[in-house]
Amino acid sequence: MLTEDHGTRQKSDEREARAAEDAVSRHVQRQLLPRSAPRIEGYDIAAGTTVEDAGRGHTVWDWMHLGDGRPAIFTYNVQGEGLPASHDLMAVRTALRALVVEFSDLRELLFRANAALSEAAVGGGARFTECGAAIPGPEGVEWSAAGRVPAGVIRRDGTFTELGSEGPPLGMMEAFRYGTREVSMGPGDVLIALTEAPGGMFRGAADLVAQVHGKTAGEIVSTVHRAVRKAYGDHVRETTALLIRKH
Repeated sequence: MLTEDHGTRQKSDEREARAAEDAVSRHVQRQLLPRSAPRIEGYDIAAGTTVEDAGRGHTVWDWMHLGDGRPAIFTYNVQGEGLPASHDLMAVRTALRALVVEFSDLRELLFRANAALSEAAVGGGARFTECGAAIPGPEGVEWSAAGRVPAGVIRRDGTFTELGSEGPPLGMMEAFRYGTREVSMGPGDVLIALTEAPGGMFRGAADLVAQVHGKTAGEIVSTVHRAVRKAYGDHVRETTALLIRKH
């Protein structure tokens, strides 16, 4: 029979273990974040992740060259309970970086990464990674989202088009085939994506971006992060933001 003191100690030990795991994940998160965004002719691109002292270290952004030389930009956001979030961040990043050497088609890349992560999943927890993927090109951006990645395009005239999900998070359904969207982009058009934002908050962030003029993509991402932090108040929420603006 467990005593009340034993149960209290057990809960305390679990909290300490979780805090230690989160500390490791935050350290890994900081190591994974790129130092700068890719430079692509015709675009102003910026991305950033808020790193919180009490965060879980569960979201980052990344970019890499595909097999055909085109730069692709990704956001990763780990959801669920189980192993430390850094385990999943490392797994999805490693899988994609290994696959881009051979594959340049975004649909095939996500399909194979999802299959690898599903096969390598560790039992005992329900952990999946939401992934946003963007490949800027001369006429616009090829976009795909595995899981719920709030994203949309703000046109120069102020109109807004939301981009939906193209399938479940990576690692959830092994044989799933993801779709992609070709998003046309004209001068002044902006694609924005966030990893943590309820519908109303994302629309608020999009409205904020539409009102900000004369700032660089990096300055706009910083503005969005400040607004999201203010909206969450005392609740610690890490957020990755990606912004792609056509010249």
